[in-house]
Formats: sequence, structure tokens, C-alpha cells
Amino acid sequence: MVFCLVLIGFSIANILTQNYSELTITVMIILAILMMMQTGRAQIYVKQLRRYEEIATQILESHDFIPVLPLVIDHKEIVGVQYNRLMRLIQKRESNSQLNKQIFSIITSIIEAPLVVIDVNGTVDYANNSFKMWFAGRTVEKIPFQKVGNKTLRRIMQDALICETTRKSELQMNQKFYTSTSSPIYDEQQLFKGVVILFHDITHFKKYQSLQKDFFSNASHELKTPISAIKGCTEILLNGEHDEKMVTDFLTIIDNENRRLERLVKDLLLINRYDFAQIKLKKQKICLNKLIAECMLKVLNIASLKGQKIFFDDSIEINYKGDYSKLQQCFLNLLTNAIHYSGENTVITIKIWKEKRTVKIQVIDQGIGIPEKDLPHIFERFYRVDKARSRHTGGSGLGLSIVQSIISVHGGRINVESLQEQGTTFTVIL
Repeated sequence: MVFCLVLIGFSIANILTQNYSELTITVMIILAILMMMQTGRAQIYVKQLRRYEEIATQILESHDFIPVLPLVIDHKEIVGVQYNRLMRLIQKRESNSQLNKQIFSIITSIIEAPLVVIDVNGTVDYANNSFKMWFAGRTVEKIPFQKVGNKTLRRIMQDALICETTRKSELQMNQKFYTSTSSPIYDEQQLFKGVVILFHDITHFKKYQSLQKDFFSNASHELKTPISAIKGCTEILLNGEHDEKMVTDFLTIIDNENRRLERLVKDLLLINRYDFAQIKLKKQKICLNKLIAECMLKVLNIASLKGQKIFFDDSIEINYKGDYSKLQQCFLNLLTNAIHYSGENTVITIKIWKEKRTVKIQVIDQGIGIPEKDLPHIFERFYRVDKARSRHTGGSGLGLSIVQSIISVHGGRINVESLQEQGTTFTVIL
């Protein structure tokens, strides 16, 4: 600007020393003034553009939107307005992006299934609370998947990144079984950006599979025993003539095994009905004292053969609304078990009392007891603590499972306590 003023002053002085017309001098002065004005405007534009540069630097450092004054040239806002519009659009999109991330975080954090997002570089971009629990609360975000300790989990992540397709796998974490579903993430241009992996807990399904396998194995074995006995006796009777006593003995075996087979099939059908909630209870007001007394009468003969005594502590009469026949079957099974698994001249005690809003019935024997390792399994189907003794007594191995089902449909539960060679106590809570 100073340079322009000096130049203009020098030009005017030069013009005055020469013999130019007034018109020429006027034109020259106007041109000089216009030059000064243009130079001033140019400096304003440069200053404003430098301001834009400063603001751009600030935005890069702070990531905050800073509005600018528009640059006007010939009454046209050529810079600034469009910039402000663009920045507002970017800010709106970033705000929406942050909102979407927050919503995603809230939703996935309350999902019980573990979930993890891995970017295209193999870095854990996000993990919900359930996934973090696998690592005892340690930070997993922003770490490469290669640092994940579990080998199977690491392989699942690697396969998902390499294949870039939906994949399913299974793994075991913290004594639980999971199935993983890996889904690729693509942007608007269909470029691969990473994967999201969701894990479903299938522990109960695995346990059910195992129980189902054991059930069919045990059921086949239990059915095979009486069928083999019936088949063997029948073949012997058909091959040749036999005296009357032998025929009677074999027919007795066939009849006993047939009854055992019938009981087994009946129990299997009954348990199946309980499983599929096909049992309809005929509830009525029941005197539990009377029901248990009837059960005692039905097993008294069996107990007498072993010199056993049954005591019933029924000092207080208790009524309950339930299915009479189902509850009778329940306590008959418990009493029969107590008799079979107790020695001669022992005592079986039955107690009944009220406790707050529940009724408790205990069946206590002085039998062989149940080993501690077997206690968690005694209500499983076909589970036998002593297989030889169980088959000798003619049991199907389903009695306690049926008892548990009956108590369960009545909204109650059953507990067991036992010490080997001292006895067992079953407590029914209704």
C-alpha cells in the first residue's frame, strides 16, 4: 500500500513538470485513485483468506465448527456462505453419526449375548459388556485381535476377516459353549470395513443334547434287558418238551419281565407328558396326613418282610390343594425307595409340618445312603447309584425323575441330603 502511494506521488510530480493537458492529468489522477482502491480491496481479500486458513487449522486441531464472515466480491458472496453451509452439513452428519454410535452402544450393552466389532485392520473397534466379561473387565477396545488369549476365539476373528463372508463356528469360554455368527461390514461403495461377531450361549442346548443321548442309550438298555429275558425263555419253551415245573418257572419269568417292561413304557410315556406339559392336574382340597397314611398302608407288607418299621409324625393336620393321585404316586415312590435301599430292622420316619407359607414333608431312612458325587444326578432319568441293586428291586430308574416332575407341576421343589451308611432324607416343599 505504501509502495503504491509513493509510486502515485512520483507519477503526479512527473506529470506536473511536463506540459500535459488538464484532461490528461485528471484521467491519470482517477486511474491512480482506482489503483489505490483496488489495492486496498485486494489486501482485504488476502486478509480474509488468511483468516480462513487460520480457522481451517483450528478445525483440524479442535474438530469444532467455527463460522466465518463471507468474502464479498462485486456484491457477490463467493466464499464463506458456502463454507458455512458445508460445515453445518458436516457437523449435522457428525452429530447423527455420534448419535447412532451412542444408540448402538446402548442397545448392544444391554444385549446378554457377547458382541464384538473388528475393523478391517484387525483391531477391536467395539465390544459390549458381555464380551468384556470374558476378559474379567480388562480393556479390549483398540487392541489387535492377535492379542486375544483364547486360541479358538482368535481363529474365529481371523477367519471372519480373511473370508469376508457370514460364518458360523463354535467355541468354549469360561465353561460355557457358544456358537458365533460373523457378519461382514461394507460401506456405501461396497468396500469391506470389518466384521461384527455375535455369540449365542448354547450351553443348555449342549446339556440337553447330552441328556438326550444318555436317555436314548439308557432307555434302549433298559428295554433290551426284559426283552432278552422274554425272548430267551420263549425260545427254550418252544424247543422241545419240558416238565411242568420248568414251564411254570419260565412263564413266571416271562410274566415278571413283561410287567417290568409294561411299567417302564408307562413311566416313559408319563415323563414325556410331563415334559410337554400335557399333564392336567385335578386339584382338590387334600388332607396330606390321610394321603400319606394310605401310602404307608400300601407299602407296609413290603416293609414287614424286611422287619422295617415306619413312623409317621402327624401331630398337626395339614390340608393342601393339589392332585390326589399324582401326590400319592410321588410319596409311594419315595417310601418304596426308602424300603428298598434300607437294611433289615431299620426305621423309616415321615414328618410333616407347616413353615410360613409352605408345607414340608420329609421321608427319612436309615439306608445305605448316596455318595456325594451322585447327589446332583439322582433326579436324572435312568440314573442309578447302585445299578445291580436297582435292577434287583425291579425299578425302572425313572421313579425319582417322576417324583420331581410331580412336585414341579405343583409349584414345589424337592431336596435331598444323604450320608453313606447312615441314611437319606428327602424333603418335599409345597
